[in-house]
Amino acid sequence: MKFAVIADIHLSKYGQDKIEDESNLPERLHSIKTCLYEVAEFCKQNEIKTLVMAGDVLHGKSVIYAIAENIMLDFFKDFGKDIQFYVIDGNHDLSGKGEDVVSGLRSLEHVPGVNWINFNSQYTLTTLKGDKIAFIPYSYNMVEKIKNTKAKILISHFGLSEGQLNSGMSIVSDLAIKDLDKNYELVILGHYHKPQEIQKAGFRLFYTGSLVELDWGEKNEQKRFLVVDTDTMVVDSIPINSYRKHIEIKINKENKTEALKLAKISKDAGDHVKIIMDEMVDLKDVENDFNIVDKTQKDITDRGISSSMSTVDKLARFLEIKQIPEEMKVYYMDAAMQIINKCEANNATL
Repeated sequence: MKFAVIADIHLSKYGQDKIEDESNLPERLHSIKTCLYEVAEFCKQNEIKTLVMAGDVLHGKSVIYAIAENIMLDFFKDFGKDIQFYVIDGNHDLSGKGEDVVSGLRSLEHVPGVNWINFNSQYTLTTLKGDKIAFIPYSYNMVEKIKNTKAKILISHFGLSEGQLNSGMSIVSDLAIKDLDKNYELVILGHYHKPQEIQKAGFRLFYTGSLVELDWGEKNEQKRFLVVDTDTMVVDSIPINSYRKHIEIKINKENKTEALKLAKISKDAGDHVKIIMDEMVDLKDVENDFNIVDKTQKDITDRGISSSMSTVDKLARFLEIKQIPEEMKVYYMDAAMQIINKCEANNATL
């Protein structure tokens, strides 16, 4: 048996995005729809009869936008005759906390070809070889369910202590590899948007990653979906290409020509392009063509900051030098003063 897996689709209105001429949809919603159809067409062409959605089909938790829900329902209608869908709740599909939650995916309850596994349940699929695939959606008691279930393959939606956020950081979570490797041979997850794989002897774990790059935090990532062969336990990563990418390019004097060439190619392809200048480079000819971020080191030793100034005045001047937007200055100022006041209070008690 072969099945495909996608996760973290995040259907929403995205009303602040520009409208795409091709579909009359906001940009990110257009990309999500296009990528959904790209994955489903791949499944049809390669006779993959099962497609799993590992949580966060929706984005808004308590808000369901009709335009997004219609795209979801039309997608299942268009492919439901050829593909069997298994859809689990993710945290963004739910509204409320603890036991008092409702799912925004309830409209899937009676959709042909769709098996919706909601937060209040779990499901086990048995292959022809007798191997078990456990589907455990996001819920207040999912940790207990995951620890007390045994199957060859687990499909779920949660953060793992060893997993990485898009920033590359890891955070301590309620589940770690030690909680999984004795009960499962293969784990495929949604929740973290960064595509990644973790391996140890006899155990593999994959984060599928989000379907498209939703913002600059997911820059320079190649989005993908997974195809699992339950007979061989081979997991193939298939690139997704039907979305507008966020491309960040570092430029210096040595790579200027090649960097600008790559930036133009990416922009012409419709991608978002940001040029990061780590050292002074003459970019006057293209400053109106690209978003250029100046991160060159600048001397701030003689720029209006003196020892006689108050702390507030020093901070205000520093924010000006760093070109912090006006709407963010109050936030940074408050945060800095809280830290300073706490440090002074701590010193006073020593």
